[in-house]
Amino acid sequence: MGRYDLLIAAQLDGRKPGPQHLSQFPWQCGPTRNSRKRHVTPSKGTKKRARSATRQKSKRVVPARGRSEEELIQAKEALERKTKELALSLSMMQATLDSTTDAIVVTDLSGNVRDFNEKYAEMMGVSREVLNIADVRKLRKKFSQRFKDPEQFMARVIEIYATAPPESFEILELKDGSVFERYSKIQAIDQWAVGRVWSFRDVTERKRAEEKLQAAKIAAEKASQAKDDFLALLSHELRTPLTPALVAASYLAEHKDLLPEFREEVTAIWRNVQLEAHLIDDLLDVTRITRGKIEMHHAAIDVHRLSHDAAQIVQKDILEKQIELVIDLGAPNHYAWADPVRIQQVFWNLLNNAVKFTPKGGRITIRSSNEGGQFVFEISDTGIGIEPERQGRIFEAFHQGERSITRKFGGLGLGLTISKTLLDLHGGRISVHSEGKDRGTTFRVFLDLLREPWVVPTDEAGGDVTTSRSLRLLLVDDHADTRAVLSRLLTRYGHKTATADSAQGALRLLESDDRFDVLISDIGLPDGNGYDLVREAKQRQPLKAVALSGFGTEEDVRRSREAGFDYHMTKPVDINGLRSLLQQLTTG
Repeated sequence: MGRYDLLIAAQLDGRKPGPQHLSQFPWQCGPTRNSRKRHVTPSKGTKKRARSATRQKSKRVVPARGRSEEELIQAKEALERKTKELALSLSMMQATLDSTTDAIVVTDLSGNVRDFNEKYAEMMGVSREVLNIADVRKLRKKFSQRFKDPEQFMARVIEIYATAPPESFEILELKDGSVFERYSKIQAIDQWAVGRVWSFRDVTERKRAEEKLQAAKIAAEKASQAKDDFLALLSHELRTPLTPALVAASYLAEHKDLLPEFREEVTAIWRNVQLEAHLIDDLLDVTRITRGKIEMHHAAIDVHRLSHDAAQIVQKDILEKQIELVIDLGAPNHYAWADPVRIQQVFWNLLNNAVKFTPKGGRITIRSSNEGGQFVFEISDTGIGIEPERQGRIFEAFHQGERSITRKFGGLGLGLTISKTLLDLHGGRISVHSEGKDRGTTFRVFLDLLREPWVVPTDEAGGDVTTSRSLRLLLVDDHADTRAVLSRLLTRYGHKTATADSAQGALRLLESDDRFDVLISDIGLPDGNGYDLVREAKQRQPLKAVALSGFGTEEDVRRSREAGFDYHMTKPVDINGLRSLLQQLTTG
């Protein structure tokens, strides 16, 4: 192949002729040392082949150029479409940002503003146009003056940009009382931090609502406390005058010299005073329930014995209404771990309701059984019954159904509420069933049994309590009737009793040559209180102390014990209970 052929071949291959080609063609490379000496003229055949190659190349280049131009147009159109889509997306994103109630701003890592919404401009107090050209740092400093602590606001912003935490959150308070939540978060692309997004949320109304709610809660708690304090004070004031009436009626009802024509009236007085005391107890129990202050004192108990004791309490009412009482306690296992006082209270409430709502000549049946490791106490009556729609609410406080029932039978509607709560605290439960109005009612109480048999000692002490020796008593009470009645009865029981109507009067007796075995004192005294008195008394003489008080909550009992009282009795005082206690002290 000749040199010209090499050149043509290089052109046909689409390659630029190199020096190795051009050096062989002096007419194309300019004058050279050899070109001055020799001139070569291409042959006709060679020229013809060159023209043919050029025509063929042109045929290939023109279509390629057309295709390139078409592809360029398509790429341009695609770019325009993507640009429109991006502009629409940015527009929608901006509209979304502007529609939110939060103020949002996007900054780079140095704090320079890159984007924001309309709410942010409003919060900053400038227009969008001004914010676009403003010095952000100066504007931020000016904005900080609206906060309660401008320096803290600026220091925190600088700290966030310096330390670059992934997220931040603060509550900001403005001088005008407004409150904002500020939240920020690092924005990253391919795990590379590129900026920070800030949001500001106005929570002023929410905070005010929360403050109002908190204030209302505190006010409600104070009102509840005031109510509880009022009920406690009311119970004290109601209990105090009941004490002499109950003590006197109890003593007279058992007195062998009381004329038969007066015994029934005295018994009625005793029964109604005792009922009044129970109503006061119910009110206090509801207060304890609502405050979660009911305490349990568990022991191994014979549930059958408590059932008999409860039946004895309502025996007089049963006889008066000529109700047939059937007792069938057939449970082979009848021992439970429970608070005996509270369980007897439950049984008394149920029996009292049965007697109250059973007509004269009706029947009450008490049964017991064991079911699934539990003791079951069942009491059925032939009384007024309960409508199906009322059975679901029967354990609600103050619920007795129609007002006519409350007017006819009396009571507060608290007994069943208290009973259910007491059983819940024991891990037990209570159920009710009635076929409807005037078809009787059945209540069932479920208590867990002791896992092992338990022998409960029986109380063989019966009849009148006799005192083995005389005690020297100091009785302190500012209520004249209570002081007088108790003093007379305690003296009749063989004790030597001295009385005082104030703390100072009691201290004077303690400073005398008299020596006392037992201090019996009210808590509320006109010149002090029983707590301080018992502390002083025990420092001066080695004696036992019994608190007599109209305040009977667990907190009152705890305070009595902490002050130095050995026993706490709640008014109205059960005279037989007081005699039993003094009997224990004489033999202890």
